[in-house]
Amino acid sequence: MAKQIQKEIQHGVDSWVSLGNRRPHLSIILVGDNPASHTYVRRKIKAAAAVGICSEIILKPKDVSQEELLDITDQLNVDPRVSGILVQLPLPEYLMQTAWLNESQAGIKISRRHINSLR
Repeated sequence: MAKQIQKEIQHGVDSWVSLGNRRPHLSIILVGDNPASHTYVRRKIKAAAAVGICSEIILKPKDVSQEELLDITDQLNVDPRVSGILVQLPLPEYLMQTAWLNESQAGIKISRRHINSLR
């Protein structure tokens, strides 16, 4: 069943691109060195590639400042190639998660979005 869903998504992405639209691009922000988070993100990258979605990981150390995360989010929001932003949780405790999660306009929970929502 998972393979069938993957094929359907890949077909949707291919159709989207064949209509002259830009290939979907997922930007993932990963803060810190949580092994489970790194594994999860690697799987997201692999899954995205399998269906034809471009992706990137933006790695930041666990002591990254709130201001730097806001700046990254601002840059991604105006980047025309970015279709979605995934912020890998958990974040270090000192970061106010809601302060900058609300800054994203591209769609934080891209893993829950359908290709048609990228229009």
